[in-house]
Amino acid sequence: MSKDSGLGGSGSAPWFKQLHWQIAMGIVFALIYGIAIRTIWPLAGAADPDAILAIWNNAAAPFAFLGDLFIRALKLIIIPLVVLSVVTGIRNIGDASSLGKMGLRTVGYYLLTTFLAVLTGLVVVNLIDPGVGLDLGFEAGERIAPKPLSEVFANMIPKSALAAFAANDMLPSIFVAILMGVGLLSIGKDGEPLAKLFDSGNALVLKITNWIMATAPVGVAALFIKTLLDPKLADLASFFTDLGAYMLAVVMGLGVHAFILLPLLYKMFVRKSPLAFLHAMAPSLLTAFSTASSSATYPVTLDCVTERAGVSRKSASFVLPLGATINMDGTALYEAVAAIFIANALGVDLSLTQQAIVALTATLAAIGAAGVPSAGLVTMIIVLESVGLPAGAYGLVVAVDRVLDMCRTTVNVWGDAVGAAVVDATLPEPSVVNKSQDT
Repeated sequence: MSKDSGLGGSGSAPWFKQLHWQIAMGIVFALIYGIAIRTIWPLAGAADPDAILAIWNNAAAPFAFLGDLFIRALKLIIIPLVVLSVVTGIRNIGDASSLGKMGLRTVGYYLLTTFLAVLTGLVVVNLIDPGVGLDLGFEAGERIAPKPLSEVFANMIPKSALAAFAANDMLPSIFVAILMGVGLLSIGKDGEPLAKLFDSGNALVLKITNWIMATAPVGVAALFIKTLLDPKLADLASFFTDLGAYMLAVVMGLGVHAFILLPLLYKMFVRKSPLAFLHAMAPSLLTAFSTASSSATYPVTLDCVTERAGVSRKSASFVLPLGATINMDGTALYEAVAAIFIANALGVDLSLTQQAIVALTATLAAIGAAGVPSAGLVTMIIVLESVGLPAGAYGLVVAVDRVLDMCRTTVNVWGDAVGAAVVDATLPEPSVVNKSQDT
């Protein structure tokens, strides 16, 4: 399973059976259908606007229904998916001793870089401000008043774990999952029966997730049609202009994180040339970009990190699989940018506190997205709802998701590779990295 938000299918399957191509075809159908309805029955200058609105609503109604079913299905599996994947991911580290220097440094590095990625995304998107002026409308009654940060952190520790799960309360659910995972890892053999139960539950939920994601071409197309036929979206040209600005914000944020922040960390801790390391990782990064699947890229990544970059296999074999569980720099950044763009498009001005909640939620949700195909779609709902935005608003950005998916997956893999080198270099006896990487 891919830890990224990739919708990549098997490269051996015919192209029309691969999920990302099916979704692309769904988006093309949605675009043709939506523009056709708007062209045949234009709202601007209509003699009877109410009649045209009725036509638009009737044309969108079945798709709105399908889109709602798709969102409901995703919400259905969010809590079990996040909780089980976090618990099993931590438990599968191996033994409690592995949570020593290597484990703590690895987890600390991944959480730090993910949070830095989110902050970078928030800075860039606030500078560009895509979506401002679209004002697609958002009922005041639907808004959630921002909570003080102290209350947000206090509520991360729930009074009842079951109540947090039942209420789909994400942050406390993730906290409980981390606690259970560390606990199972600490008790060792005594936790084996329960660990096997969690493993079976995780396998079951992942299978159900695969079934749900098989409907993604229909669900995504339906959400996009609902967006295109929204009467509030009167100026379609402005929407696509703002969508381009949103893409620019995501790509700029990913670029700053990938080419400035991560190389700085590499230079600071490894004290070698980041450019040489980037050259060594080129096959892995190109594979990640072309497949949009970090799981398919993992064997190439491991080979590049160890054979081409000289990182010890012991460190790489520990850090890279853990990265497949908790490290999603690119996806977390993308979700933060998308949340601000969607809020701008809906005419919602998120406060600094709400943006801090977005940053915290995107960082922690990245942990729970481990091993989930199309993780960005699932965790996007978590981020949107953390500040009271409607989950269905994901339809505003779905048209360009595939292109951004390739970019953010590449950053996810690059972050894993840098993490392996940094952790290896900071251990008591770091490996000797290839001399070709010396400055």
